[in-house]
Amino acid sequence: MGVRTTRLIAFVVLTLVIAAFVIIFSKRSALAANQADGVYVAYMPIVPVRPEQKTGDLVITHMGLYQSVQNQYNDVTLVARKPALLRVFVNSVNPGGTSHTSSVTVDAYRDGQFVGSIISEPKPVPTLAIAGDIESTFNFNLPDDWLKGKITLIARIDGFDEIGEENENNNALESKFVFRDVPALDLTIVPIIYKDTVTGLTFQAAGHDPISQWLLSAFPISHINVTIHDQVTFTGDLRRGEEWERLLVELTNIWAREIGPESGHIYYGLVPNSNPNGGSWFTGGTSGLGWIGQRVSVGVDFGEGAATAAGHEIGHNFGRRHAPCGNPAGVDPHFPYPDGSIGVYGIDTSEETLLSPKTTHDMMSYCGPEWVSDYTYEGLLVDQSLRGKQSAANITGDGLLVTADLEAGEIVSYVTTVINQPFYDAGKKRSNFEIQLIGQNDVILGTYPAELYRAEELGVVADMLIAYIPMPVAREKISGMQFLNDGVSFTGILSLDKNQD
Repeated sequence: MGVRTTRLIAFVVLTLVIAAFVIIFSKRSALAANQADGVYVAYMPIVPVRPEQKTGDLVITHMGLYQSVQNQYNDVTLVARKPALLRVFVNSVNPGGTSHTSSVTVDAYRDGQFVGSIISEPKPVPTLAIAGDIESTFNFNLPDDWLKGKITLIARIDGFDEIGEENENNNALESKFVFRDVPALDLTIVPIIYKDTVTGLTFQAAGHDPISQWLLSAFPISHINVTIHDQVTFTGDLRRGEEWERLLVELTNIWAREIGPESGHIYYGLVPNSNPNGGSWFTGGTSGLGWIGQRVSVGVDFGEGAATAAGHEIGHNFGRRHAPCGNPAGVDPHFPYPDGSIGVYGIDTSEETLLSPKTTHDMMSYCGPEWVSDYTYEGLLVDQSLRGKQSAANITGDGLLVTADLEAGEIVSYVTTVINQPFYDAGKKRSNFEIQLIGQNDVILGTYPAELYRAEELGVVADMLIAYIPMPVAREKISGMQFLNDGVSFTGILSLDKNQD
């Protein structure tokens, strides 16, 4: 049994060895055949493929277009050709500890046609972009040719799809904007030679323009035509409110003769506050005065502060009353924000400076720092749109310009000037005031409308009547004139032949 078992084991081992040789020989033959046919077998390493990582979500939530001031609904009117800053609000949602850096691309379309594209520099995307932090938004100064008519803007974050996100469908936002044409502002700066009767000093400066750049930034206008007038001399004491009234009336007489009351042209008298010896006269109090709704005003040249002071007075010329801060007279009862706040965020695009409603006051208040609220901005826009292209009526021929300074309802002085130039329509009633021409034997030769101008600042209330009389008969047949209020004379007959003070 032992011998038979040993033989059996040897037989089995031999069989297995033969089978192994057969298998190896078969594989080598197959490989040789494949190589002969030009086919090669390559064995590649196994590389694990990881699924794309989702690291949160990038979301464009809002676009805000700012020229001076804007609300969250983009309701503030946009002015054609006025510089505009686009703020794109992008949030990084659930970043999971990952900080994303990306760029925003803005494409512009007009009437369905591609206009152009701009792209930001890459920057970290915040978890929450907010209106009060200009660094938290992607900001773009829009190209000039985008700033007109109707335009569609499409903003995209991660336009090259470099960041894996949970949702790629919220990476773009489309907004439509409309720009409105507004007439350019015509501004004449009148340098005042101020002879101060208190100190005996004379303050004068060469004609210059310290105000138009600020007006361009804050007002709803895209262009200002600036003219420097010949110097005008004023002698008095501008520490007193009534002297500001007298200066304003004198400048108004010049404006009325040269331009005409129906014009939208601004005359602004600039009073210097320093002389070559370094002296100054202004120590506080009234620093300017402007008619409400009529385009003449005056103010002190404070250097850097001259622009905002001018903005306040020219705001009156645009029909704006005071905002409720600093206890001014003549507060606008409809001003919508407490403490004269600008109410919404503003941006000075000339410096890309953000102005917070928490700390910035409307320029029509007595508080600072000052800018323009959306309420005031829209009011300025309406006035300039109506009056910006308006000029004196096309009426020519000999006429008489009469301006009268009022105090407590009484005329304290008046000026008559014969003119032959375009002026306003003398047949259009403008207030309850009128002026009558009186002929020989007290015959009434004609009754014409007069307009009341008013200016209010702290401690100063100025009233002025202005009228234009076309000469219906030879001057020698006119014996005088009188002002009426609701049809009743309150002056008696005044001389036409000389100015009265």
